[in-house]
Amino acid sequence: MKRALLELIGLRPLLVGLAVLCGALAGAQTNTNPPAPFALGTYELNLPVLLLEAKESIATDQKASLTLRMLSPKGVISGQTNVIQGTSRIHGGTSRSYPKKSYNLALTNAVPLLDFRPSAHWILNAAYIDRSLMRHKLGYDLFRSLSAPGAPRFASGSRFVEVYLNQDYQGVYLLMERVDRHLLGWHGYNSNDVNHACLYKAVDHPANFSAPGHAGYEQREPNAEIKPYWEPMDAFNQFVSTAPREAFEHPQTGIGSRLDLDNAMDFYLLVLLNSNSDGITKNYFLGRDGYATNTPAPLFFFAPWDYDGTFGRDWDSSAMPPNDWLSNHLFDRLLENAAFRQRFGVRWKHLRDHQFSAGAVQALIDENARTLGDAASRNATRWPGNQGPYHDRITWAEDVAQMKTWVVARIQYLDEEIRRLTASPK
Repeated sequence: MKRALLELIGLRPLLVGLAVLCGALAGAQTNTNPPAPFALGTYELNLPVLLLEAKESIATDQKASLTLRMLSPKGVISGQTNVIQGTSRIHGGTSRSYPKKSYNLALTNAVPLLDFRPSAHWILNAAYIDRSLMRHKLGYDLFRSLSAPGAPRFASGSRFVEVYLNQDYQGVYLLMERVDRHLLGWHGYNSNDVNHACLYKAVDHPANFSAPGHAGYEQREPNAEIKPYWEPMDAFNQFVSTAPREAFEHPQTGIGSRLDLDNAMDFYLLVLLNSNSDGITKNYFLGRDGYATNTPAPLFFFAPWDYDGTFGRDWDSSAMPPNDWLSNHLFDRLLENAAFRQRFGVRWKHLRDHQFSAGAVQALIDENARTLGDAASRNATRWPGNQGPYHDRITWAEDVAQMKTWVVARIQYLDEEIRRLTASPK
């Protein structure tokens, strides 16, 4: 019956072509839920499409089995395009309450998607509260752009995709790498090792370095179910929160012997540039590689996470002014040191003339807007910006324009604040 109907409306030839590309797509089906979504075959692809088929409802607290297929426009590297088996569950914290859900994907085998390295773990970020759809990607790409030989700046790689779940159009998503030992280039946990690689995610505001312990953090490496490993985090937090100033700033045994100060400086300047008020006392990773006994411990470093509340918007979509200063106890202590303040000022001047210049950031925004293309309109039809928990009713285009204006004012504010800060004798 379905095949006969499709032949009558003239879609059979197009669907046959899509079936070849997708691996066995029997036919597209329009979503009956308002607003009317977009059926495959009714528009020209401008983004890669992920086709998800789940036999049960995807939930937060239990995994649902699914299959995944990739369909890409001409000229776009697809990576793995065969049917892929895996499981999924709903991803995120506050975002779980939004109607457009984010998903964790755990695949049976490590496979390459698009031009990424092979991995078994992926995130489909809905960016529901971010009407521009690009704030996460902007933050991660900016941080990665600060990498230098021997000094990587780790952040999730990401690509825009459109998603269908059980043939229902779900809109534009950001396909993201997971921040884990694979992305960081670490070997797996070995119980015979003495000093393990460790990675901690700041998930709540007590992760502001103001008190001993590990309140506000979750352990991500090693797997906490196999090896609880809080000793490195606890020792670092103990030192940062309680060490006297002389010990904290000691040139041989102070904070510089525990933390990669250049990485920390770049991370802090990224937070300041896009005013991530939720990303200075939570929503970041802190990690350190493992090491052999009787060798110096590697330095802790930062990796950013969760950047939808940036570039003029807070985590709940409310407007953020361009003239607020952000910090935590660690960066307060670092900025008390005159030598660090001078390095901080020099690094800011370099970045604001290059990767963090208004022109460079605006160019990235424009590039993302071009990549999204018509998909941004399809997403806005599926998830209207004049509905839901938004603080205003701006459109995708208006949000993009506001971001470009906001970053100019933000850089002007930071120029003055950092000039004043570095001129202070303290």
